[in-house]
Amino acid sequence: MPEISEQAALYAIGALSGAERDDFERLLAAGDPSATAEVEKFQALAEALVDATPIPAPRPNIKDRLLATATKSKPAGFNEPEPGVHVLRKGDGTWRETGYPGVTTKILHLEKETRMATTLLRLEPGAKYPPHHHTQMEQCLVLTGDVRLGDNVHIHAGDYEKALPGTDHEYLTSDTGCELLILSCLEDEIKTVSHTI
Repeated sequence: MPEISEQAALYAIGALSGAERDDFERLLAAGDPSATAEVEKFQALAEALVDATPIPAPRPNIKDRLLATATKSKPAGFNEPEPGVHVLRKGDGTWRETGYPGVTTKILHLEKETRMATTLLRLEPGAKYPPHHHTQMEQCLVLTGDVRLGDNVHIHAGDYEKALPGTDHEYLTSDTGCELLILSCLEDEIKTVSHTI
């Protein structure tokens, strides 16, 4: 995926700007595995070069840069009917691919201080979101359809679920397709995806 690799290299050195940077940061916020891996690879290389020269302090990590940028301005698609009140109308905003077939996300808010993200997550019927570890509490409200959290939990529209810090989800999948409102931490970790996902 040469385009991701090229964008990751530019992003790691701070040379990706404008809409391209915003789109790439949305991929990172959505947990896109190839984008994250590529940026971490190039960032490690950039930091090694910094360490080899008399330049002070390496650049802030990816997530800190993402949060700093994302919280500076009103997100795309929102309007401001009153000062300080941001509204995203149904149908506005952009659904982004996550890198997992049939799984898309729309970022609603990124909180710099707490490192929490408010997102919409959409799964097509049969789609799977990979196993992941919760570093902070995750909250999930099922807006439409149904979602299975591993083999033991099956919830439907109107149901609410929270996963405490330190817990793991084996995977998320949906029989009928679903849309979820998720509050989660940017530090949550995607686990190695097995061949069954």
